Amino acid sequence: MNLLRLLRGPMPLIGGGLALVVLGGLVFTSVTARALQPFDRPGLAALTAGLYYLVNTVALGVFSGVEQEGSRAVSQERAAGRPVTPVVQAMARQALRLFALSTAILLLVSPLLVGPVLGGHWELLAELVIALFATACASTVRGTLAGSQRFGGYAATQATEGLTRIVPLLLLLLFGVHQTWAYGLVFVLAQLFAALVGVLVLRTGTSQSWRQLATTAPARDLPGAGKVWFGISTGLALLVLASLTNQAVVNLPPVIATAKLATEPLIATAIAGAIGLTRLPMFAFVPLQTMLLPQLTAAVGRNDIAGVRRQTLRTAAACVVLGLLGIAFLGFLGPIVLPIYLSGIGGLSGATLAGLGIGTLFLMTANVTQPALIALGRHRTVLVAYLIGTAAMALAFVVPVEPTLAVVLSTAAGPIALVAVMAVAITKATSTSAVDRQHVMS
Repeated sequence: MNLLRLLRGPMPLIGGGLALVVLGGLVFTSVTARALQPFDRPGLAALTAGLYYLVNTVALGVFSGVEQEGSRAVSQERAAGRPVTPVVQAMARQALRLFALSTAILLLVSPLLVGPVLGGHWELLAELVIALFATACASTVRGTLAGSQRFGGYAATQATEGLTRIVPLLLLLLFGVHQTWAYGLVFVLAQLFAALVGVLVLRTGTSQSWRQLATTAPARDLPGAGKVWFGISTGLALLVLASLTNQAVVNLPPVIATAKLATEPLIATAIAGAIGLTRLPMFAFVPLQTMLLPQLTAAVGRNDIAGVRRQTLRTAAACVVLGLLGIAFLGFLGPIVLPIYLSGIGGLSGATLAGLGIGTLFLMTANVTQPALIALGRHRTVLVAYLIGTAAMALAFVVPVEPTLAVVLSTAAGPIALVAVMAVAITKATSTSAVDRQHVMS
């Protein structure tokens, strides 16, 4: 009975949904390579891979901030006993404005994007625009579900996203479809189906559902999100910039490593694959990050700043423990596992792989520290932390050392710098004096 209750808990549900999303991405890259490689006239498989990375970088980079800010705003209203529909409507309007802005920028740079990255296939650019809209919808709905602590519904949207990619992709492969646009369309529409399932979950709620609050006057903006400029709150804009900068810290090291090691392609491939391998433990903490933000926001609403500090320290400690275990694993068994993971490509020492794992430890810590800063309204600090992390990563790349060592230093320097900034900010915001001031104000 206890095991059944545990399996129905938020962590396994969100973890299972996330596993389907990750599997959907793996199936997409594998299926398109199998289906398009034999007909690879202009490099069709590479073009779909380009679309895949653009969607993950641009769409998720822009709209993950919508989910986080929506979760914070909904959590804050629930903690205060106020209806949530007004802030959900305000968040949806801001997401649509952000979609319009990002689409305009995308179209502005489209001549540079379509040629070198998408091989002249304008239909893939259209699918990227669809992905922006679908991600805007899904992020708004998921933010509402997370803020309402309806984690089963949140997991249902993840499962829907994964399954509506996996099943149609396998069917396209089975029926011998060889059109690039067909595979791309399946990939980008999955988030739209996820959003629709999320809306159905919200409408079937028994408390604070959209039906019950349909007559509530709409809110003009989001409480605690700062001033609104051109229809987008300051808080949301800061989180969007922070998310995009986060993408740089996470995704640029393997790209720059390939450039620095252009004369040694096998080593470059090994390092890029090793970075991907060392980042796998980060997925274990995504469910925890989703759960933390509404809980910490509710704690702030109760003036329980000390509780925010305790919860952040506990989760950060868990990240450190898991990260150290991962570093030890990479140091001792990494040289054996890497050639299996990369189909025979290896050649990296245990020390190199363990060094790459240091960055993962601090990235995991940043991912569970960021929700506390958002809950405390420190959106600007989040952006500053990622900017400093990006600068530290760039500086480490130009250190005059052997290229492989430079890559190891950069993957560690960026995450260490941003966690240091976050740690100082959390310490100040949750210090004894801050707690005392909060009690006086309340």
